[in-house]
Amino acid sequence: MANQCPHAEAPPKVHSVTSITSRRFSNGHLPGPPGHRIMGSYPEFSKDRNKFLREAVRKYGDVVRIKLPLRDLVVLGNPEDVHKAMDDTSGAYSKFGNYHPALAKRQNGLSFIEGELFRERRRIVSPLVTRDGLKNTFQANVDAYLQTLDANIAAATDAHGITDLQEVIFQTLLRGVLAQTYTDPFTPKEMKELHEGMATFTKFLGSTLKIADPPNLVRPWGPYKIRPWTVFSAAMIVKNRVVERQNSPALGTYGDVLDGMILGYKKLKTPMTFWDLCFDVATMTSASYGTTAGAITQTVVRTLLDAEATDRLVEECGTVDLSQATIESVRTLRWTKACFEESIRMQGFPLLLRFTAAGANFQGLDIAPNTMLGAPISTIHRDPRWWTDPDTFDPNRFYDHSKRVDQPRLLHFLAWGAGPHRCTGAQLGYLIATYLVALILSRYQVEIPPNFTIREDTGLAPTFKGGFRVRLTRR
Repeated sequence: MANQCPHAEAPPKVHSVTSITSRRFSNGHLPGPPGHRIMGSYPEFSKDRNKFLREAVRKYGDVVRIKLPLRDLVVLGNPEDVHKAMDDTSGAYSKFGNYHPALAKRQNGLSFIEGELFRERRRIVSPLVTRDGLKNTFQANVDAYLQTLDANIAAATDAHGITDLQEVIFQTLLRGVLAQTYTDPFTPKEMKELHEGMATFTKFLGSTLKIADPPNLVRPWGPYKIRPWTVFSAAMIVKNRVVERQNSPALGTYGDVLDGMILGYKKLKTPMTFWDLCFDVATMTSASYGTTAGAITQTVVRTLLDAEATDRLVEECGTVDLSQATIESVRTLRWTKACFEESIRMQGFPLLLRFTAAGANFQGLDIAPNTMLGAPISTIHRDPRWWTDPDTFDPNRFYDHSKRVDQPRLLHFLAWGAGPHRCTGAQLGYLIATYLVALILSRYQVEIPPNFTIREDTGLAPTFKGGFRVRLTRR
């Protein structure tokens, strides 16, 4: 025993994600584009992320090292490898990595934790938008859409009668998210600050995660301008709502998501701070909003560009009373749901990230600890190995299982992520997306400009550059 190395059983040191991982010392053996000396492949990557990743996987294989400034990225092009990383529950592949210990002491929001601590918190949150909580959250969204859709269309219509339908969808969905989460109404000023704050935060986060370019902080004009201080304003609105609800004598009687989180978190075995609670409430609000609104916009646009799919959707909507919608009746809109699934398959979402804690092996290739792994969602969703005619909009691939030529469909369809971090509100997302798409297209005839082409602004919520400007006529 005296000759045994005292450090033989010590686990390997795992650096924080804030440290710089040099391409010279880790993962240099992996195949990938040569890149430039300092910037790596970032200039080509940032020009068109989805095209670059697709070509890299096609040329170099299912494990590709992408050289980027400061920190390289290892891309996994095979969905089986993606599920291996995302389905892991041991913490070997974390969502945001082993971030700096100083930050870990101050922030343990749901997005930053793993293992049993994560599972305990998730068991509180999930039922709020599934099972018993699904009916309440769905109904809150339906009521909000019916009450505000026409007004939001009027607000987004200019003097020439042209409506930015993308803005309408974002504003309408925002009303539903606020209703399901907070019940109490917000002032127009608060809603404006929340909308701008969440949009700005989404853009910042997207650039941090290599999904989008850094936002333009100097452009003071345009409907989608970036104003960094709105993130703080939105955070303060959420914080004040949490404080008000905690001190409310009616706490526990609202039946909304905020009630459920405050009461549920009091039962946790592991104590959490007030700021962790605020962060989780803000995350639930933001996650329910931007990505879903972007996906609904994708569905409306791509469906309208296919006349046959549009006619079939409108005809299907005639079988349901959308003014008295229920979960059961919306679930009968199978073609509308198929259009939604096919649209989010086709949208340009570049990456979902995970970080290796102690190294990994994919396709026989060893990957170093503290490596940033990227699941190239759009690349997998457009890969001809898994999908027939992947660049063609065809809702039938989700509607008619006899036409499904991919292997187990869920393996290759990663729109909601996978594993323990899979989107908590996926069930609710399917319902409200199907309902809002049906409500808009059954209520309004949409005239698209003859020169319209799809120009995506990639990010956490892929949108259309310049909005979706159309002429609406009430049916």
